[in-house]
Amino acid sequence: MEVAAVAAPLIVWALMCVRLAALTGERVGLNRVGTPANPPAGALVAYGGGAVVLWGGAWALGPPAWQSAALLPGLVYGLSFLLYAWALALGPLSVVAPWPAAAALLLWLADPAGGVAALASVAAMVAGAVLAAGRGGARHWLPIGIMLASDAALAWGRHLDASMQPGALLSYAASVYTVVALLMAALVWVGGGGALVRRQLARQPGWSAVAALSNGAAYVTLVALLRHWPPYLIEALSGAAGVMTGAVGVWWLREADAGRRLAGAALVGAAAAGLVALTLHPVAAAHGSAAQGAPAPWPRPAAAASFR
Repeated sequence: MEVAAVAAPLIVWALMCVRLAALTGERVGLNRVGTPANPPAGALVAYGGGAVVLWGGAWALGPPAWQSAALLPGLVYGLSFLLYAWALALGPLSVVAPWPAAAALLLWLADPAGGVAALASVAAMVAGAVLAAGRGGARHWLPIGIMLASDAALAWGRHLDASMQPGALLSYAASVYTVVALLMAALVWVGGGGALVRRQLARQPGWSAVAALSNGAAYVTLVALLRHWPPYLIEALSGAAGVMTGAVGVWWLREADAGRRLAGAALVGAAAAGLVALTLHPVAAAHGSAAQGAPAPWPRPAAAASFR
């Protein structure tokens, strides 16, 4: 499929940098507040807090409005985030963190561009994640399998977001996260985990705040970036957060096998950068789609978005 060159003004790259920092904080925060025995409890702390942060931001910019279009994406993301929080709670962080890169592969397969070279980059991302995992047996492959299931749901959610193109970004993001938080709250209530949520908030208020703030920032920057880049490019670039999170796991949390895990995470990041370079520039030149008026690979809003 031919892809037009994607303009990347400074503000877009700034949004991507904020997203990478937020994703790193999100993954470390979920690893700290997550509970393998009750994944919805840790997820509720992170995503419920993220919903509060996003509604607060929307209110600060003007009266927020509930977005009914957020219901289906919220349910899909609820499934994805539940599995994501479970995988990160099981850890180890440096093993599990690179695997969200598989979402880029699924999204690329749905909208392929860049030919064989781009396919090789995507394959290298998966190879890097496998290298980071090593041979840890079921102890490692169980959380990896859970993360891959999360990736499949995440890819579906990203396509839903790209097709929605909401006008009020913060209100839309807050509405999605509210659906996610309500789903997690229902699961916590059914599982009798309310006391666990309160205990996590009391024991780790700092990490709970990090998880909430970074979750909200990571999602709203994603929704904003979807107005400039296709979903697979955003997820490919987001693979760099796996490198950053892996470094935190190895150097700060003192996880074992530092060299192999960092090498795998670095391969994921390098392959993601290669995919971005191939898609943003050489692909357009090779296919002749750099000409003015080339069609965009996803829907564009008719009017500029509001952050309210």
